[in-house]
Parts: sequence; C-alpha cells; structure tokens
Amino acid sequence: MDLKDKIVGLALAALIALVGWNLKETWTMKEQVFKLQQGQVILSKQIKQVKNTVKSFKKKNKKKKKKDDK
Repeated sequence: MDLKDKIVGLALAALIALVGWNLKETWTMKEQVFKLQQGQVILSKQIKQVKNTVKSFKKKNKKKKKKDDK
C-alpha cells in the first residue's frame, strides 16, 4: 500500500502541475489575443483615415482637373 500511495501522490502532483501550466499558458494566450485585438482596432482607424485622405485628395484633383479643362 505504501508504494501505491506514493504513485497516486506523484500522479496527483503531476496532474496539478499540468493543470497549473495549462492555466498559465491559457492566460498568456488570452493576453496576446487582447493585444492583437487592440492592434486591429488601431489599424482599422488608421486605414479609415488613409481612405478618407485618399478620397479627399481624389476630389481635389478632380476639381482641379475640371478647372484646368475650362
């Protein structure tokens, strides 16, 4: 019985260690996903700004071109 108790205790210790490691990795991945989402929001805002800038630049060039044609 003594050897059996040691094996069971060792197995439980290994299981607890594995669960703890898994939780740590899961938390780390959650933080990374959160950072990626924040980066995605920032990139989306930057894309919108660039898109609006390009649109306004095209409008100005179109108006200028019409003016020059007259």
